[in-house]
Amino acid sequence: MICQEFTEDDIAFLPALEPEGWGDIRPRFQFFLKSDCCKPIKIVEDGRPVAVGTSIFHGDTVWLACIITHGEYRNRGLGSAITRHLIGSADRNRYPTIYLDATEFGYPVYLKQGFEVECQYAHLRREDNASELKASPHIRPFTEDFREAAYAIDRMVSGEDRRGVMAGFLADAFVYVDSNEVLQGVYLPSWSDGPIVAKNDTAGFALMQLRAASTPFAILPMGNTAGLKFLQEHDFHLRKTSRRMILGPKRVWHPEHLYNRISGALG
Repeated sequence: MICQEFTEDDIAFLPALEPEGWGDIRPRFQFFLKSDCCKPIKIVEDGRPVAVGTSIFHGDTVWLACIITHGEYRNRGLGSAITRHLIGSADRNRYPTIYLDATEFGYPVYLKQGFEVECQYAHLRREDNASELKASPHIRPFTEDFREAAYAIDRMVSGEDRRGVMAGFLADAFVYVDSNEVLQGVYLPSWSDGPIVAKNDTAGFALMQLRAASTPFAILPMGNTAGLKFLQEHDFHLRKTSRRMILGPKRVWHPEHLYNRISGALG
């Protein structure tokens, strides 16, 4: 099985590959094609892409994302081939640690490739509208003077240098700034699922409340017990869990300060 570079012409074939519940995957691959940090690939059979996936490169880590096989071509090793190619194309001296978020279909494939479960994500959803709560006066739109501080908080929380991708979404971000004008948290609503990173629960909860006003779902690590309790008190209910997996050296990160993840593609 030969893996090839994914191209703009392949976008039209993606609806046939969409897993149930994922929604339209075309915008994701359009982003992958445009970003210098991403390298999407495909396997072609019968004149069309039947398996796809991408690598997303940060400072010294890689995330594997959107590894999908067409339903009619499953159980033929295509997902394994895509995964092996993505792993093999990463310079492990520069990118020693590789992450992914595993679906139930993908989990056994990734175990065979040597990945281990690092933690679980809780996926929660609210059925009714969010209760109307007054927005914190400490929340304001992002301004350039907070750029480096935002990168620093994200690196503290994630253990990764994600500024290459993060930079493209800061213009639409909201920040929580304390009374001393020190940045305490960041919410990036236009970055996939809308990540929230914060130094403390006060900032994290305020930004979660802002996000919940327009978004009926939330995904965060099971290790953030305070965040989970906050969501459940605001009528969010656990729907499922997924597995964050790692290949290579473990990193120091702080899931208790991640109040909503970016996506399965980026943690």
